Amino acid sequence: MEELQWYALRVFHNKTSQVWVLAERDGVECYTPIREIEEVHDGILHIREKRIMPSLVFMRTTPEYITRLRGLTEDCIYPYCEPRTSKPQPIPDSEMELFRYIARTAAREIEFVEYEPNKGDKVRITGGVFAGATGYIRRVHGTKRFVVCIEGIAAIATTYIPRQYIEKIE
Repeated sequence: MEELQWYALRVFHNKTSQVWVLAERDGVECYTPIREIEEVHDGILHIREKRIMPSLVFMRTTPEYITRLRGLTEDCIYPYCEPRTSKPQPIPDSEMELFRYIARTAAREIEFVEYEPNKGDKVRITGGVFAGATGYIRRVHGTKRFVVCIEGIAAIATTYIPRQYIEKIE
């Protein structure tokens, strides 16, 4: 039996819910970063979840399952593939764990940013809730932010990190 790995899928045509239902039915772990949104209607507080990256779904599965799922969804999903191939690109567990941790810890403040490889200073966070995390310091909307990437796929930016918690990695 092939080892399960994380893969990223771009989902089109509002098929995200269908993909989740099929994956859950088959016992496949799925993930997408969400943020809770607080809204007040008629004086009542309502909390709803909003996907930060609405067309991106991560699955812990096999390439064969992704191929089967593509057929079931009429080719409305496209896996992120290894460069110059049509083979789905596995995501290392360590990258996925860090990405999920940052997204969960800073859910209200994170922002999906365009993935740009090696842009910004590579750093390690030495204190606070992100202690031990590695990523990049990049300017996002005019402010320096801590950015965590899943190589070749996606990046999220957190809020401001105090300078004393940042250690530059050479």
